[in-house]
Amino acid sequence: MASRRPPLSKLVFKRYDKDESGFIDAGELGQMIYDMGHKLTEAELVAATQQLDKNGDGKISYEEFASWWARGDERFSSLELSESAQKQISAAIDFFKYYDKDRSGCIDRTEFKPVYESLKAGGHQLGSIEEALAVLDTSGDGQISLDEYVNWLVKSKILKL
Repeated sequence: MASRRPPLSKLVFKRYDKDESGFIDAGELGQMIYDMGHKLTEAELVAATQQLDKNGDGKISYEEFASWWARGDERFSSLELSESAQKQISAAIDFFKYYDKDRSGCIDRTEFKPVYESLKAGGHQLGSIEEALAVLDTSGDGQISLDEYVNWLVKSKILKL
């Protein structure tokens, strides 16, 4: 009796889950999309990660990936952004990078203070600096990643994708 072959979505997922974490991160997703002949801008990759990451934990599970993969021919076109959305995400990325002084890809507690002050000055209701950090730092590691920041912008309806 021949063993059943796993679905193509599972094979693709496993191939690009380079660290074998059981999840695909933004870098692994970008590589997969590129290898399949589609080049995404940085803004589109951020948006694609947000779109696939349904539970907002900053990583794409197999179930989330399989749901996207099942769209067939329209899976890649669903990742394209309007010019307006690209500009919004690009501005958010630039804002994040400006405050990521050490270029670590995360905003730590020290780097967060001017971010907090800028967001408060922009009229965003954040509570205390500790409350704001807790809301944005969904992983609880004491840092805010770009994914966490963009996810917060989307959930707060500041950024509309």
